[in-house]
Amino acid sequence: MSTTLPLFWPLSSASIDERLDASVKLINGLQQFQDSKAAAPAESDASEDDSDEYEDKGDSTKKLNEDLNSEDVKYALRRLIRGLASPRESSRLGFSVALTELLARLNTVDAAGIVSSILEASVTSNAMKGQEIRDTLFARLFGLTAVIQSDLLFRTSRLTTSLSAPNESGPAASTLAAFQTAITELINLGEKKSWLRESSWWSISLALKYLYSTQGLEWKDEAIEWMVETIYRGDQAKEWTPEKLALTLAFQELVPNQSWKDILAPTFRNQALVSSPNLPAIARILKETD
Repeated sequence: MSTTLPLFWPLSSASIDERLDASVKLINGLQQFQDSKAAAPAESDASEDDSDEYEDKGDSTKKLNEDLNSEDVKYALRRLIRGLASPRESSRLGFSVALTELLARLNTVDAAGIVSSILEASVTSNAMKGQEIRDTLFARLFGLTAVIQSDLLFRTSRLTTSLSAPNESGPAASTLAAFQTAITELINLGEKKSWLRESSWWSISLALKYLYSTQGLEWKDEAIEWMVETIYRGDQAKEWTPEKLALTLAFQELVPNQSWKDILAPTFRNQALVSSPNLPAIARILKETD
């Protein structure tokens, strides 16, 4: 890690050019380490194979991912995720850009594992001061957004099971459960702090667009139906905000065949959100926003 360690510091630079340059060098360096690991002879241990028989699927997948990543990549993933909680805005930006690009390149990590790592690294507690809570919540937001923008959350390929045999496929890189966890956490962030709501729902809208545009995703239809149920029914049914209005506009454009008249009732009279009968309700929502 002696080669990549110095590259983490410039990620916190106030200069955009320096951050981007450091990010490019870091990711290229990590790619070289990963390629070197792929070229190295595979190590096997019969006793480990026997013990794996008794591991559950989640543990096996996690162990598989760890074994396939070089030590530098494993360290980088941990440090980039933890660095998102830095009190310096430039650090969050630099680390999130690097994390997004790294996740986009790796075919040895799965969405569920990365989302879990982000959530574990961004837990708040009553012992934290206000600034620490703020930084930790931002870390969760930036981390989940990185998973979305890297396309890992919607990847249709399967994990590589052996770097020496990349054509051998393993578990799915993305799952419906991982998608649901990410969206649920973003909704919770917006509910927890009003000043995070706009950014959280922007990330949800981004996730919807990625979801819709991804071809060959087996669980796409299930995910869309789940989003409708989660956002427009149940506890969220009567709660309308400008952010939810914006998401609905995108939703209607991407998925026009939904039963929008039933979904929007009774808050809105017309299934076309931006229409004359709905303007009074829209005005009220915009006016009542804190």
